[in-house]
Amino acid sequence: MIKQKSRLIFGIVAVLILVLAALLISLFQQAQRSKIPADKYCEKDADCACGVHIESGNCFYGNKNYVNVMQQCPDFCTGIHGRFVIKCIDNECKQVFGKIA
Repeated sequence: MIKQKSRLIFGIVAVLILVLAALLISLFQQAQRSKIPADKYCEKDADCACGVHIESGNCFYGNKNYVNVMQQCPDFCTGIHGRFVIKCIDNECKQVFGKIA
């Protein structure tokens, strides 16, 4: 009987620890998102684009909703070497070297 109660208590404590860990992870992710400007925020690579910022008119890479892709900046977007790609890394659109084809 005591062994069963110990197992039950252990199980409850384990579940509580897992729930607390999930909450802490969620809070951390929300805090990280709030540090990323909306025009750079992404959840997947497809959220990112490169072209001209819709407000400033400057060459820009970031969230596709803030990019006019009809106006391109080739040397800015892909680099003179043509190897830059825009990726979603840690919920932020970033310019990185792509693989050589």
